[in-house]
Order: sequence, then structure tokens, then C-alpha cells
Amino acid sequence: MKKLIYFLLFSTTVFSQNYQYAIDEAPVKTPENPVVANQPEETDYFNAHVVPVTQKATLQQALDTYGSVRLERGDYSGVDIVMKSNQKLYGHPSLNLFSNITIAAGSTGVVIEYLLPADKTITLQAGGVISNCTLKSIKWATLKATNATFENNSFINFGGPILIDCSQSGYFRNNKFIKHQSGGLSTVLTMKGNSTTPSYGNVNLHTNFLTPHGNTTDMDNLKTATFVGIDAEGWNLTGDGTYAMFKASNMGNVKITDLGGGNSYSAVRTGAYDIDAANISILNKKLNTEFDVISARSNMTLVGALGGYKRGSGTVTGYDLWGNLDNSNSVKYNSTEQTAAITNSTILANLSSSILGTKYTPWVRPNWETLPDPLGANWRTDRVGKPDSTTYIQNLINNSGIADLPEGVYYISSTLKIPLDKSHGIMGKGTGKTVIVGLTDDFPLISLTGGQDANFVLAHLTLQGGNTGVYSSQNYGTQHMSFVWLKYVVFRDQTNGFHLDKMMGFDNNFFDNISFVNCNKGFFQDPLVGGVSDNSSFVDKTMFYRGQFINCTTAVSMLATRADNLNAWVDCKFDGGDTALNLSANNYPLAANSDFTNFKGKNVISSGEISFYSSNFYNNSNTGSTIKAIATYLEGCTFSDSAPMFSSVLYNPVYSYIVNSTITGSVTALTIDGDWNSKYYGIFMNNTFRANTTLSKLLVNVKEGASTVIINTASTPYPQLLVTQ
Repeated sequence: MKKLIYFLLFSTTVFSQNYQYAIDEAPVKTPENPVVANQPEETDYFNAHVVPVTQKATLQQALDTYGSVRLERGDYSGVDIVMKSNQKLYGHPSLNLFSNITIAAGSTGVVIEYLLPADKTITLQAGGVISNCTLKSIKWATLKATNATFENNSFINFGGPILIDCSQSGYFRNNKFIKHQSGGLSTVLTMKGNSTTPSYGNVNLHTNFLTPHGNTTDMDNLKTATFVGIDAEGWNLTGDGTYAMFKASNMGNVKITDLGGGNSYSAVRTGAYDIDAANISILNKKLNTEFDVISARSNMTLVGALGGYKRGSGTVTGYDLWGNLDNSNSVKYNSTEQTAAITNSTILANLSSSILGTKYTPWVRPNWETLPDPLGANWRTDRVGKPDSTTYIQNLINNSGIADLPEGVYYISSTLKIPLDKSHGIMGKGTGKTVIVGLTDDFPLISLTGGQDANFVLAHLTLQGGNTGVYSSQNYGTQHMSFVWLKYVVFRDQTNGFHLDKMMGFDNNFFDNISFVNCNKGFFQDPLVGGVSDNSSFVDKTMFYRGQFINCTTAVSMLATRADNLNAWVDCKFDGGDTALNLSANNYPLAANSDFTNFKGKNVISSGEISFYSSNFYNNSNTGSTIKAIATYLEGCTFSDSAPMFSSVLYNPVYSYIVNSTITGSVTALTIDGDWNSKYYGIFMNNTFRANTTLSKLLVNVKEGASTVIINTASTPYPQLLVTQ
């Protein structure tokens, strides 16, 4: 008996499924154990004290005793808690139902992740300063702060209304709101400050307002407000409101980029924006209505945009500066085209002050961890003859919903099927500790089956080998996925890492530390070809957060049929391969605070349009241009490579809008690539061009390749969007 127990506990042999056990479940095996450490945030997660769902009433006591608490899968609702300094609450990747949470005044270093406090409230308590806290992947809660004081916090992948009212006292400063999605209610974003203790420096990066029934936003008395990427759909859907979608009053400086959407199907149509601010700057705007308004006092800088606006009542004291508005290929000041350098000293002083702004501190660059490589370089030869765990894992999925895999290496010979029903998936013990490996490379490791507006769970593991890591296809039934929130998965050595093969929609998803290594294509959208919404496929409002794309031939391939909308790569690392982003038919794709290095193909970026904010390109040796796109929008970026910046695009003019950036390669001529007649246009504001030093000025217009300096003042570029003040 002693020998049998030892064999059961420590043998690496997989038992045959024909072995008769006393209970009707797959035999438990002991897999090979990787010896590689997890990523640091995974280590923090697994080291946290576990509170079982049966002991949820003790949650507050556990937090106060242990500081860091982890939840198992299940319903933890019915228990309100208060979070204090340095306390951490980690939900299960499947999201735990939860109740009200208060972050105590004066708290710092609080972490709350992966919870579903449906129709509940997370309250920032008024009083002492709340700082350096992180709330990530919170679904259907209301974030509420009334006369609170909070700064330097991160709210990441927050689903639900954000209601901040510091109109009487308190303030909020330098907070990051990265991927906020809300709708179905009225007034889903409130941000109000006061004049005694002003609020400023807050950045909203990637915002989706999905069919608010009435008013959408209500902003008032903020010193600054920055929104990078807004998709607003069907606001005032049931006619319950009267405001424009973006309603802002008594503001200082308002900056908006990548503004899209529409409300043609709303019960009552209101404007896209109604802004009263000292200075307004909008870059890349396609959303416009006949009701759009700015105040008479506002100085408006509108670059690369469609649709104008009306002025509010009163004597107009603000100016209008338009760069290529409505494809006019011109720079206009107060409706007058500028065809030479401006000489009026008053106009120069006003425009220069607005363009230069104030120099603030750029966002900290990401510190990317070295990704675990549990199997090493010889994994393909080492897998030969290994025991097969396919049935063992599939039985766990079938019987438990979410297969909770212990540490180990699991070899499989055929695809694992995960239903798209919000209740199935696989969770390991970390990207360095749990590995699923294909015994051969001719099948997908995971195939998704069925599903309409559904999702699955995948977290804390490495997927290696097979021809695909995760495969989604109409071959497994109609598939439309939304709110797929994956965390900490490494895809290694596959033809395609994550493959959407002619399925339907992939909407409002969050890839948290999802990385791709040595894949032909990392993330691959292989769309249906139909041309209409019901007969084509799309990827919308999906964010890759702190992902790494290492030595992939093409890191991301998204060649859409029905246009994709507002997909984003934030704090990502792209290193090695031929192409980082290969996109088409994408509206407002953007990369923020990301690095692109060591690419050797024709272009690092190929897209219809693309936006980069505070992103760096260096050590690339591409044979064509760095970017091939019809329209490129850059702010606060550094391009250190000597390759030309842009290429011609067949049958299309090429536009570039470059702001506050430093570029080494030439920006004045197109690299010829398939179309000798492609014309080049650009608006340059406050850049340093090392290959075109005469254009390192505050404002330049480029029309069919001919450059005209509009403000002949030396530039001083620095980021003005992704900054703290």
C-alpha cells in the first residue's frame, strides 16, 4: 500500500482512462513540474490569503489580518467591506459577485481586481487623500466620490458609471481612467470640481459610451480634462436627456482625440459635444452632428477632423485654428486660409501659447517583465513520448466548468473544447508554473464552441505548440464574444496565437498581460467576407493591456471587412519580427505608451489609419518606411530610426498629423510602394525633425508634398496628453 501511495503521488505517468476508479471522474495525475518563477503580479496573487466562499462573512477580518486576500470562484455578495492602506483584494478570473466597497479616506496602495459588484457602489471616502490605488477589471459597479480627495490612482477596465462630484470640496488629480465602458443608464460619467481646490491632470484613455438612455456626461469646473479615444454610440437612446454627449462647462483646457460613434438611431438626437472651456484641442474626429457647440470664449484647435461646430451665445472672443478640416488640405485661422508665415504678433502669441502649453511629466514607461519560458529551447524534442493529458483536462472542463489546473506541464494530443457560456475555461497556477503543450503542431490547443454575446475564462498559464493557441470559428457554431477578460496567458511557438477564424463579433474585451512569443501571427482576425454587419465579422473596443509581442512575424493581423472600432494597445511591448500591426478597415486604432523595436520587414506598421500616443520606435531596420497608412496621428512620440516615415498607399492620398514628437527619418516625401501618384499631406505642430530641420517649427502645413511654415518659431516638443501635472 505504501508503494502504491508513493506511485500515485509522485509518478509522472498518465493513467489510462480504462482504469476503473471507485468514483466517476478522470484520474488525478502528477504532471511534470516547471521550475520557472511566475511574473511578479502573479506571485502576489497566488501568495494572497484565500478566503473560501463559505467564509465570506470573515472577509473584513481577513483583510485587516492578512492585508492581501484572494477569492475562490463563487458568489461573495451580501458582505460590504472597507479597504484601507496597502490592502489587496483579488477576485477570481471568472469575476466574483460582490457587494459595496468603501476605500477609506487617506488610503494608499489599495488594489482591487476582477470583481462583479453588479448594481453596487465602490465609494472613495471623503477626507484624507486617497492615492496610488489600483482598481482593475471591475464590472457593472458605480464608482462614486463626493467631495473626496484622491490623486495618482489607476482605474483600469472599469465597467459602470463613474460619478465624481467635488463641486463643494476635495479634488481629484492625475488619475488614470484606462478603458471605461458604460451605458444603458443616464449620466454615466460625472466629473465636477471646484475653484478653491482645483482638479486637473486626469486622463481618460479609451472610453466607450454604449447607448446611454439619456444624458451621457456632465463635467464642470475642471482645470484640465484629457480624453484619448472616445466611442459614443446611441446616446440619449430613449430620449431621457437633453445634453450633448460630451457636456463640459466652466472648463480650463480640454483635449480630445479619436472621437467617433453616432446616434442616428436615438429617440432624441443631441449634439456630440457642448463645451465651454478656455482652450479646446481635438485631434482625429469623425463624429459630428448639426448640434455641436463650443462657447464664445473658447480657443479651438481642430486637426484632422470632419464637421464643424456652432458658437454659443455672446461676443466671440476665442479663435478657431483648423488643420485640414473636412479634407480641405489647408490651415485656417478664423476661417481664413494661411498660405504663408503668420506675422501678426498678437495672433502669434496666442497660437504659440496654446500649441506649446505647459511642460508636464510624461507617464512612466512600462517595466516589462521577462516572460517565463518554463520548457526551454528543447521543448519540441522533450515532448516526444510524453503522457497525454487531453482527456484529463477535458473532463475537468466538462465537470467543473473551469478547469483548475495544478502546477505542471500538461501534454495534449487533440484540441480542448471550451463552451462560450460565461461558465467554462481553464485556470492555471501561473505562466511559469502551468503549461499546456501540444504533442504535435497540427491542431489548436483550445477551440471555443458556440456562444452568443458570451465569453470564457483563461488565466495564469502558458500555451505552447499546436498550430494555434486559442481557435474561434463558425465551424463550432455561431460565435459572438463580448467581455472576454483574459489575464496572464503566454502563447508560445504557434502559427497563430489567438485566431478568430471567420466568426462574428469580438466586442469590449480586455487582454490583461496576454503575450505572444515566436508566433507567425500573434493575434489574428481572419474575417468573414460579406460587407454588411450581419454577414461579416469585427473586433471592437478591445484593449491589449501590458501585452508583449516577442519575435512574431506579424504581431497583430486585423484585416477587417466590417470596420473594427477603437481597439487599443496600452503599455505594450512589440519586439522583433517583420510587422507589429497589420490592420485595415479599422477606425481609431491606437497605441499608447508602447514601444516598437527590432522589426525588419517592409513596414513596422501597416494600416488604413493609426494613432500613436507617447510611443517609441527604435532599433528597427525595415526596408520600406516605418508606417504605411492612409492617415497617421502622432502625439508625444519618439521615432529614432533613420528609415523614411511614410509610404504611398495605392489609390489613396496619405495624411500625417504629427504633434509634439521627435522624428529621425524623413517626413517630407513618400516611399513609393505600389502607387506613383499618391499625394502627401500633413499638419505638423511643435515637432523636432532631425532629417528635415527647417520644418522643426510650431506649425507647418504640407500640401501635395510642398511644405509651408505657418508659425516660424522653433519647436519644443514634449508630450501633452499622457502626462501628470
